[in-house]
Amino acid sequence: MELRVVRSTDRFDEACRFYGEVLGWPVTKEWTDGGRGRIFGHGESARIELMETDGEPDPVSGVFLSAEVDDLEAMIARLRAGGVPLVQEPAVQPWGHRNLAVIDPTGIRLVLFQVL
Repeated sequence: MELRVVRSTDRFDEACRFYGEVLGWPVTKEWTDGGRGRIFGHGESARIELMETDGEPDPVSGVFLSAEVDDLEAMIARLRAGGVPLVQEPAVQPWGHRNLAVIDPTGIRLVLFQVL
């Protein structure tokens, strides 16, 4: 089984660069028939599916994504090298995580965390 978040976007190339090059998530599937789409994997069962749209995508409200990483410091370096601003600086949380937040090119808030 997998959990897949699907996002239509008019910023397809930017979003693919963010998830593929900046975060380093591998492409698990892509297509061009009927429009461009690409699925990026994270771990064994989490996926984000990006589908290109010509029009304005629906705004994101009241939801964010959270993804565990092995090395938050290495991820911070990747984000900074990719020119991605942090909207929440790294912080230790009372539940035993150290996390940070960014906004992906499609407007989704992404919290990246490492278990302490």
